[in-house]
Amino acid sequence: MPALADSPFVVDLPTVCLVSVFLTATAGALLLFAWVQNRRELALALWGIGCLFGSAGVGLLRGAIPGDSFTVAASTLICCAYGVLWAGARTFEGRKVQPAFVFAGAALWLALCQWSGFSGAQPARLLLLSAIFATYALMGAREVWRGLDPELLSRWPTLALLVIHAGFLLARIPVAVALHLHAVGAMATLDGAQRLFISTMTLEALCTTFALAFLRVCMAKERVELQQRKAALTDALTGIANRRDFFERGERLLADAIAGRQPVALLLVDLDRFKDINDGAGHHAGDQVLRALAQLVKPAMAADDLFARMGGDEFACMLPGASMTRALQIAETVRHGFDALSVKGLPCHPTVSVGLAMASEPGQTLESLLASADRALYRAKAEGRNRVAPAPLVLVERPAGEPAAPLAPVLPIIIAKSRSTLNAT
Repeated sequence: MPALADSPFVVDLPTVCLVSVFLTATAGALLLFAWVQNRRELALALWGIGCLFGSAGVGLLRGAIPGDSFTVAASTLICCAYGVLWAGARTFEGRKVQPAFVFAGAALWLALCQWSGFSGAQPARLLLLSAIFATYALMGAREVWRGLDPELLSRWPTLALLVIHAGFLLARIPVAVALHLHAVGAMATLDGAQRLFISTMTLEALCTTFALAFLRVCMAKERVELQQRKAALTDALTGIANRRDFFERGERLLADAIAGRQPVALLLVDLDRFKDINDGAGHHAGDQVLRALAQLVKPAMAADDLFARMGGDEFACMLPGASMTRALQIAETVRHGFDALSVKGLPCHPTVSVGLAMASEPGQTLESLLASADRALYRAKAEGRNRVAPAPLVLVERPAGEPAAPLAPVLPIIIAKSRSTLNAT
C-alpha cells in the first residue's frame, strides 16, 4: 500500500472534517435563509436543520475515540440529520411526517450502543450506520420520485444524487471490511488505503450535501414560479382555465387536430339572465351559480378537452376529435344537468344556452371558430334560451382548382341524425 499512502488523492482528514463542518453548516444556514424568504415552504427549514445536525455530528466525530460517548453522540446527530432531511423531502411533497420515523434510526443506534457486544464491534457499527443513512437517502429519493410537481426540472438531478449517495453509503460496507477499517476515529493510525477510502467517502458526502442544498433551493423557487404561472392561467373563482390560457392552449389544440385531420368542436356556454341573479340575490349568489356550472361541466370533459371561463358568465369548451354527435350530447347533458340544479335564494331559475361550432377544414382559426359559436349562442338566446344551437359548418376558401365539398347543405341532416341519436339514448 505504499503507493496509496503517497497518493495525492489522500487528503488531510482533520482538514476535510473542518471543511465539512463549515460547508455543511453554511448549506444549512442558506436553506434556513431561503425559508425565511418563503415561509410557506417548511421543507426548506427542515432541510436547513438537517444540515446543521450533520455539521454538529461531523464536528463531534473529529478526533473522537471509537466507542466513546463522543462517537456515539456524533453518530446519533448524523442519524437525526438524515431523518430530518427525509422529513423535509416528505413535507415538500405535502405528505404527513411521523416524528417516530424521523428519529427511528437514531433511536435504534442508541439502543444498540447500550449493548457491550455491539459497542466494541466496529464492523457491525459501520454496517448499521451505513444502512440507516442509506435507508433515509432512498426514502428521500422515493418522495422525490412521487413528487406533486413533475414539471420541476431540479427534481430529477435531486433524485439521481440521492440514489447515487445511497449507493456510496452501501458500497462502503464491503470496502471497509476488506480494508479492515476497525478504528475510524483514530485517524493517525490509518494506513494509506484506509485514508484514501475515508477521504473519498467524506468528499462525496460533502459534495452531495452542498449540491442537494442548492438543488432544493432551486426546487422551491421553481415551485413558486410554477404556482405563479398556474395562477396567471387559472380563473380564481372557478379554478378552471381562464381566457388567456384558453387562447394559448386552444390555438395549439386546434392546429394539432386539423393537422391530424380530426374534427374539433367548440361549445360556448352562457348563463341565461345572469344579471337578474346578480341584481336580485347579490354577487355572492352569482358566484355560487358560476362555481356550480363549472363543477357540473368539468366531469363531462375528457383529458384532452379544454374548459375555460371566458369572462363574466360565459364559458368555452374545446373538444378535439369530437364528432357533432358527441358535442351535442355533451351540450345537452350540461344544459339538462344545470336546468335540474337547485340553488336556493335566487330570483329566477338558472339555465344555460349553448352555441356549438365545428371545425375540420385547414386554415380555420380559433377566432373564426369562436365567432361561429358566438353566432350560434346568439341564436339560442333569440329562440328562447335554455337550448343548444349548432352553427352552420363554415367552408374555408381553397386555392383555385381545388374542389371543396359542399358540406353546408347537408348540415340539417347531420343535426337531425345527431338529435335522433340523443333521443334514442
